[in-house]
Amino acid sequence: MNSFFNTKPILKFGIISGLLLVINELILYYATNTNPFIGERTSLFSLIGLLIPAVVVVFAILFLKKNAPIESFGQIVKPGLIIGFVTALIFIAYTLLFIYNIEPDTLTKFDEINKQRLITSGQLTNEKDINDAVQLTRNAFIPGTILFNIAINLFIGFLTAVITAIFVRNK
Repeated sequence: MNSFFNTKPILKFGIISGLLLVINELILYYATNTNPFIGERTSLFSLIGLLIPAVVVVFAILFLKKNAPIESFGQIVKPGLIIGFVTALIFIAYTLLFIYNIEPDTLTKFDEINKQRLITSGQLTNEKDINDAVQLTRNAFIPGTILFNIAINLFIGFLTAVITAIFVRNK
């Protein structure tokens, strides 16, 4: 196993984290028979999806510490951020593949849900205003999803790296 990680181990850990996250999402999709990008997430798989990058960052830092001395705080935080970013890129690719190929009616369902929410809230009564609001949310859905994935994975990578640094940094 060590020979696999000898070159560019941080990128490989990031790829593993991203692929595990995608597998987790696929299990969630097939186990619940619902579109994971529409509606609320309340399953155990959602919690596992948050833990996967954190666990991979911890293993990566422990691996790096075992193979090379860690002398600075930045040498611990940098791998966490890189792993988080690579994880986010892989998950974004999966998200786009899912929305446009696996479940191509995701955006249509998203529009319908938003339209029903606007109608039931009673905030907008004019049909044109409702359609404009639905279009606005649809236009923000993909960029918002991409930015959220990057932000949350960078945050998880950073936070996990900082917490791990407290315990593993050479004194």
